[in-house]
Amino acid sequence: MSATEHPRRVAVVPAYNEQATVATVLDQLYPLVDRLVVVDDGSTDETRQRIEQWLPGHPEARLLVFDENRGMSAAYHAAFTDLRAALARDELGADDLVFTVDADGQHELAVFERLESLMVSGILDALLVRRDLSTYPRYKRLGNWTLSAWASLWAGHRLLDVESGYRVFRLGALTDALDYYRGYRYSETVEVAVVMCRLHYKVRNDELVAVPIFRSRTTLMDAAIDFMAIPLAAARVWTRRGRSQPAR
Repeated sequence: MSATEHPRRVAVVPAYNEQATVATVLDQLYPLVDRLVVVDDGSTDETRQRIEQWLPGHPEARLLVFDENRGMSAAYHAAFTDLRAALARDELGADDLVFTVDADGQHELAVFERLESLMVSGILDALLVRRDLSTYPRYKRLGNWTLSAWASLWAGHRLLDVESGYRVFRLGALTDALDYYRGYRYSETVEVAVVMCRLHYKVRNDELVAVPIFRSRTTLMDAAIDFMAIPLAAARVWTRRGRSQPAR
């Protein structure tokens, strides 16, 4: 990519039982990006129908579907695999930017330009948004701090909000990391953060962004899964990576 060329923006939106918000989020998001990938994760309400009704007139959007619920991590893995295939076909470039956005409206889309500017000016491979959790319940804040500290230990890099699903990735780095994470239920967010740090990609997790809507489906079981997934993700990098620095 030349110095004057801007990276393309791609958004990935996993959706599970978000019939009330998904069309509004897609309406707001579509003008901000060059390509949009939505994954319906086996919704049992009218989420898929709302997406299918929205798709006509949006040629740069596509829908991937699961017939049954497989979890957010599987939805992201399917979308990222789809983008890796587009990269292999030269439809996208390694320096294009991938934004991950929830379908429930809790991610502040007004900061898109700011996030892109930080990625480009900082020559970053990943910008993991740090959510302003000041309005969250105290137990949620404590749990996030504990998990982030645990992830920092295994990542070898200070992570302040490892559970944030609002992120920007350089596509080339993301597709490299795809080989090193598994993801179960919600563990994709913590695994990818640790993997990219262990692969020596340039990662930031300190840009504070407000959360317009508080939504959380995670449970103590999900926290326990994430806790175990973090060292396993780091171990995959240690055992499989044959070199100390990623190709740029």
